Amino acid sequence: MSPGPSNPSSPASAAARVDKDLVARAYRKVMDGAELTKPERAALKRHEKEKEERLRWQYYAAIPQKHWRQMSGRQTKVLHEQAARYGIPFGGASINLSQVVRCLHDFLSDNAVKLNKADDDLMQGTGSPALERYREERAALARLDRLEREAQLLPRDQVREALGRIAAIVRGAGDALQRQHGVAAVQILFDALDDAQREIDQTFGDDSEARL
Repeated sequence: MSPGPSNPSSPASAAARVDKDLVARAYRKVMDGAELTKPERAALKRHEKEKEERLRWQYYAAIPQKHWRQMSGRQTKVLHEQAARYGIPFGGASINLSQVVRCLHDFLSDNAVKLNKADDDLMQGTGSPALERYREERAALARLDRLEREAQLLPRDQVREALGRIAAIVRGAGDALQRQHGVAAVQILFDALDDAQREIDQTFGDDSEARL
Protein backbone atom coordinates (compact mmCIF):
# COMPACT_ATOMS: atom_id res chain seq x y z
CA MET A 1 0.00 0.00 0.00
CA SER A 2 1.11 3.53 -0.52
CA PRO A 3 2.14 5.12 2.75
CA GLY A 4 0.04 7.96 4.04
CA PRO A 5 1.42 11.45 4.61
CA SER A 6 3.34 11.80 7.85
CA ASN A 7 3.38 15.59 7.92
CA PRO A 8 0.09 16.95 9.34
CA SER A 9 0.56 20.19 7.37
CA SER A 10 1.26 18.44 4.04
CA PRO A 11 -1.04 19.12 1.05
CA ALA A 12 -2.33 15.54 1.22
CA SER A 13 -3.30 16.08 4.87
CA ALA A 14 -5.06 19.29 3.94
CA ALA A 15 -7.04 17.40 1.29
CA ALA A 16 -7.92 14.75 3.87
CA ARG A 17 -9.23 17.43 6.25
CA VAL A 18 -11.43 18.88 3.51
CA ASP A 19 -12.78 15.43 2.66
CA LYS A 20 -13.26 14.57 6.35
CA ASP A 21 -15.58 17.54 6.85
CA LEU A 22 -17.48 16.79 3.65
CA VAL A 23 -17.82 13.09 4.50
CA ALA A 24 -19.07 13.83 8.03
CA ARG A 25 -21.64 16.23 6.63
CA ALA A 26 -22.63 13.71 3.95
CA TYR A 27 -23.19 10.93 6.50
CA ARG A 28 -25.38 13.21 8.60
CA LYS A 29 -27.46 14.06 5.55
CA VAL A 30 -27.77 10.39 4.60
CA MET A 31 -29.05 9.60 8.10
CA ASP A 32 -31.53 12.46 7.84
CA GLY A 33 -32.60 11.51 4.33
CA ALA A 34 -31.39 14.83 2.93
CA GLU A 35 -30.00 15.32 -0.57
CA LEU A 36 -26.22 15.52 -0.92
CA THR A 37 -24.38 18.24 -2.79
CA LYS A 38 -22.02 17.28 -5.60
CA PRO A 39 -18.86 17.88 -3.47
CA GLU A 40 -20.37 15.76 -0.67
CA ARG A 41 -21.19 12.91 -3.05
CA ALA A 42 -17.67 13.02 -4.50
CA ALA A 43 -16.05 13.08 -1.05
CA LEU A 44 -18.24 10.20 0.17
CA LYS A 45 -17.31 8.15 -2.91
CA ARG A 46 -13.60 8.77 -2.33
CA HIS A 47 -13.99 7.84 1.33
CA GLU A 48 -15.73 4.55 0.49
CA LYS A 49 -13.05 3.68 -2.07
CA GLU A 50 -10.29 4.36 0.46
CA LYS A 51 -12.06 2.19 3.04
CA GLU A 52 -12.51 -0.62 0.52
CA GLU A 53 -8.84 -0.45 -0.49
CA ARG A 54 -7.68 -0.51 3.13
CA LEU A 55 -9.84 -3.53 3.94
CA ARG A 56 -8.75 -5.33 0.79
CA TRP A 57 -5.10 -5.16 1.82
CA GLN A 58 -6.02 -6.44 5.27
CA TYR A 59 -7.74 -9.43 3.67
CA TYR A 60 -4.76 -10.03 1.37
CA ALA A 61 -2.53 -10.31 4.44
CA ALA A 62 -4.49 -13.16 6.04
CA ILE A 63 -6.19 -15.48 3.56
CA PRO A 64 -7.56 -18.55 5.39
CA GLN A 65 -5.95 -21.85 4.44
CA LYS A 66 -9.43 -23.17 3.60
CA HIS A 67 -9.92 -20.51 0.96
CA TRP A 68 -6.45 -21.13 -0.47
CA ARG A 69 -7.22 -24.85 -0.80
CA GLN A 70 -10.43 -24.03 -2.65
CA MET A 71 -8.70 -21.59 -5.02
CA SER A 72 -5.73 -23.88 -5.71
CA GLY A 73 -7.68 -27.13 -5.94
CA ARG A 74 -4.99 -28.82 -3.81
CA GLN A 75 -5.19 -30.69 -0.54
CA THR A 76 -3.46 -29.38 2.59
CA LYS A 77 -0.82 -32.13 2.40
CA VAL A 78 0.07 -31.13 -1.16
CA LEU A 79 0.26 -27.44 -0.25
CA HIS A 80 2.59 -28.23 2.66
CA GLU A 81 4.82 -30.32 0.41
CA GLN A 82 4.96 -27.65 -2.29
CA ALA A 83 5.63 -24.90 0.24
CA ALA A 84 8.54 -26.89 1.69
CA ARG A 85 9.94 -27.87 -1.72
CA TYR A 86 9.71 -24.49 -3.44
CA GLY A 87 9.95 -22.11 -0.48
CA ILE A 88 6.66 -20.37 -1.23
CA PRO A 89 4.75 -19.54 2.00
CA PHE A 90 1.28 -20.92 1.37
CA GLY A 91 1.41 -23.82 3.83
CA GLY A 92 0.41 -22.04 7.05
CA ALA A 93 -2.93 -21.60 8.75
CA SER A 94 -3.30 -18.29 6.91
CA ILE A 95 -1.55 -16.98 3.82
CA ASN A 96 -0.10 -13.51 3.23
CA LEU A 97 -0.78 -12.99 -0.45
CA SER A 98 1.87 -10.27 -0.82
CA GLN A 99 4.55 -12.63 0.48
CA VAL A 100 3.38 -15.47 -1.75
CA VAL A 101 3.36 -13.29 -4.86
CA ARG A 102 6.85 -11.97 -4.12
CA CYS A 103 8.23 -15.48 -3.49
CA LEU A 104 6.52 -16.83 -6.60
CA HIS A 105 8.10 -14.24 -8.85
CA ASP A 106 11.47 -14.69 -7.14
CA PHE A 107 11.16 -18.41 -7.86
CA LEU A 108 10.37 -17.77 -11.53
CA SER A 109 13.30 -15.39 -11.81
CA ASP A 110 15.74 -17.74 -10.06
CA ASN A 111 14.70 -20.65 -12.28
CA ALA A 112 14.30 -18.75 -15.54
CA VAL A 113 17.04 -20.71 -17.30
CA LYS A 114 15.49 -24.10 -16.47
CA LEU A 115 11.97 -22.97 -17.25
CA ASN A 116 13.01 -21.45 -20.58
CA LYS A 117 14.99 -24.46 -21.82
CA ALA A 118 12.09 -25.80 -23.89
CA ASP A 119 11.46 -22.35 -25.32
CA ASP A 120 15.16 -21.97 -26.17
CA ASP A 121 14.96 -25.13 -28.29
CA LEU A 122 12.21 -23.48 -30.31
CA MET A 123 14.45 -20.48 -30.96
CA GLN A 124 16.90 -22.60 -32.98
CA GLY A 125 16.76 -23.17 -36.74
CA THR A 126 14.02 -22.24 -39.18
CA GLY A 127 10.34 -23.03 -38.95
CA SER A 128 6.81 -22.06 -39.89
CA PRO A 129 5.44 -18.48 -40.02
CA ALA A 130 3.71 -19.14 -36.68
CA LEU A 131 7.06 -20.11 -35.14
CA GLU A 132 8.65 -16.95 -36.51
CA ARG A 133 5.88 -14.86 -34.94
CA TYR A 134 6.49 -16.66 -31.66
CA ARG A 135 10.18 -15.82 -31.83
CA GLU A 136 9.41 -12.16 -32.55
CA GLU A 137 7.06 -12.04 -29.55
CA ARG A 138 9.72 -13.62 -27.34
CA ALA A 139 12.22 -10.99 -28.46
CA ALA A 140 9.75 -8.19 -27.75
CA LEU A 141 9.02 -9.55 -24.26
CA ALA A 142 12.73 -9.85 -23.55
CA ARG A 143 13.23 -6.22 -24.54
CA LEU A 144 10.37 -5.05 -22.29
CA ASP A 145 11.80 -7.08 -19.42
CA ARG A 146 15.22 -5.49 -19.92
CA LEU A 147 13.76 -1.97 -20.01
CA GLU A 148 11.85 -2.65 -16.78
CA ARG A 149 14.97 -3.97 -15.09
CA GLU A 150 16.83 -0.83 -16.20
CA ALA A 151 14.03 1.31 -14.69
CA GLN A 152 13.22 2.76 -18.11
CA LEU A 153 9.84 1.02 -18.20
CA LEU A 154 7.44 1.39 -15.27
CA PRO A 155 4.53 -0.95 -14.50
CA ARG A 156 1.12 0.65 -14.94
CA ASP A 157 0.20 0.23 -11.28
CA GLN A 158 3.28 2.22 -10.24
CA VAL A 159 2.39 4.98 -12.69
CA ARG A 160 -1.16 5.09 -11.35
CA GLU A 161 0.08 5.26 -7.75
CA ALA A 162 2.44 8.10 -8.64
CA LEU A 163 -0.36 10.00 -10.36
CA GLY A 164 -2.54 9.39 -7.31
CA ARG A 165 0.09 10.95 -5.04
CA ILE A 166 0.37 13.93 -7.38
CA ALA A 167 -3.42 14.30 -7.35
CA ALA A 168 -3.43 14.24 -3.53
CA ILE A 169 -1.05 17.20 -3.56
CA VAL A 170 -3.33 19.06 -5.96
CA ARG A 171 -6.34 18.24 -3.79
CA GLY A 172 -4.48 19.81 -0.90
CA ALA A 173 -4.79 23.12 -2.68
CA GLY A 174 -8.55 22.73 -2.27
CA ASP A 175 -8.18 23.60 1.42
CA ALA A 176 -6.88 27.06 0.58
CA LEU A 177 -9.39 27.48 -2.23
CA GLN A 178 -12.27 26.64 0.06
CA ARG A 179 -11.16 29.13 2.70
CA GLN A 180 -10.61 31.95 0.22
CA HIS A 181 -13.24 31.35 -2.43
CA GLY A 182 -15.80 28.90 -1.03
CA VAL A 183 -17.00 25.43 -1.97
CA ALA A 184 -17.76 26.37 -5.59
CA ALA A 185 -14.09 27.05 -6.28
CA VAL A 186 -13.09 23.74 -4.68
CA GLN A 187 -15.59 21.91 -6.86
CA ILE A 188 -13.97 23.32 -10.01
CA LEU A 189 -10.71 21.76 -8.90
CA PHE A 190 -12.35 18.44 -8.00
CA ASP A 191 -14.20 18.34 -11.32
CA ALA A 192 -10.89 18.78 -13.13
CA LEU A 193 -9.38 15.94 -11.10
CA ASP A 194 -12.35 13.73 -11.94
CA ASP A 195 -11.76 14.47 -15.64
CA ALA A 196 -8.10 13.60 -15.14
CA GLN A 197 -9.12 10.30 -13.51
CA ARG A 198 -11.19 9.36 -16.54
CA GLU A 199 -8.28 10.17 -18.84
CA ILE A 200 -5.96 7.99 -16.72
CA ASP A 201 -8.48 5.12 -16.86
CA GLN A 202 -8.60 5.37 -20.64
CA THR A 203 -4.81 5.57 -21.00
CA PHE A 204 -3.73 2.97 -18.44
CA GLY A 205 -6.78 0.73 -18.45
CA ASP A 206 -10.02 0.96 -16.51
CA ASP A 207 -9.36 0.16 -12.84
CA SER A 208 -12.25 0.80 -10.51
CA GLU A 209 -9.92 0.40 -7.52
CA ALA A 210 -7.56 3.17 -8.59
CA ARG A 211 -8.22 6.65 -7.31
CA LEU A 212 -7.09 10.21 -7.88
